[in-house]
Amino acid sequence: MTFQEVETIRQAYYQKFKQACTVSGIVVLITIALSIIAGPIIGMFLLIIVVGVCAIFTSFATSKERKAYRKAYKAYFVEQNLKKVFTDVDYAHEMGFTPGIVAESEMVRLADKFYSNDLTRAKYKNIKFAQADVAIIRQYTDDQGNVHEYPVFKGRYMIFEFPKKFDFRLEVVGRKFKLYRVPGKDRVKNRKMTRLETESTTFNHNFKVFGQDGFESFYLLAPDVIAKIEDIAGRYNYKFLLGFYDNKLIVALDDGKDSFEPAKFTKPIDEQAELKKVSTEIKVITDFVDVISSH
Repeated sequence: MTFQEVETIRQAYYQKFKQACTVSGIVVLITIALSIIAGPIIGMFLLIIVVGVCAIFTSFATSKERKAYRKAYKAYFVEQNLKKVFTDVDYAHEMGFTPGIVAESEMVRLADKFYSNDLTRAKYKNIKFAQADVAIIRQYTDDQGNVHEYPVFKGRYMIFEFPKKFDFRLEVVGRKFKLYRVPGKDRVKNRKMTRLETESTTFNHNFKVFGQDGFESFYLLAPDVIAKIEDIAGRYNYKFLLGFYDNKLIVALDDGKDSFEPAKFTKPIDEQAELKKVSTEIKVITDFVDVISSH
């Protein structure tokens, strides 16, 4: 896949979209004319229905081109750049984590609906990892019986597997992370988990730290590591979770974004800007390994 091929596919998508919009626009104009004849109430009802149908038609008419553009963008900008940074890359943009994978760590609470895509499996510094975009949706019903949905988590979930098991369980939770499950005990070794305090008052304000008393729990929270965690979490407004158990590092970033998303199809792609954006999103993955492996 070359950049020019991606741009050609984008142009085809945009042309098809404009054609569909033209057809929809003509139908809406005819409907407006009929609405004037039919009267305001019937006319407004008719117009709402037609606009909805036209939106569905436009989406359906451009479905093939939209999928082709998305696939081409991911192949050129995302997959190729993942392979420059990582080894053993397995990237599947239409796949994601299952709810069970996220629930397995028992650190993040689930809700009514769960979505995930952009699954990436690879190695970095000989450390295996898997990451995907995750959205966790909560539903509620109002007094009129209408069901509403709102996201309680939207961002990235990452699982890093280190060659050596940790001798402790440690969980570091940003002060604005909503879905954290407060532990009663180390669910792996059946030891009591307690709230811990570090020597940094700023860190204690911005994070809740759970683990076991003793040297092991504080091994990773040396001053240099604390500073790096503060820096990373601050970028995400402390909607952040970091957990160590067994041989795994779990990272949850509730940044409200979908990573590796295509550029807008309505204008030519700025290749350098997109490469920079993807590189920045890839660095989010490497930051965590770099913090741990440097200690």
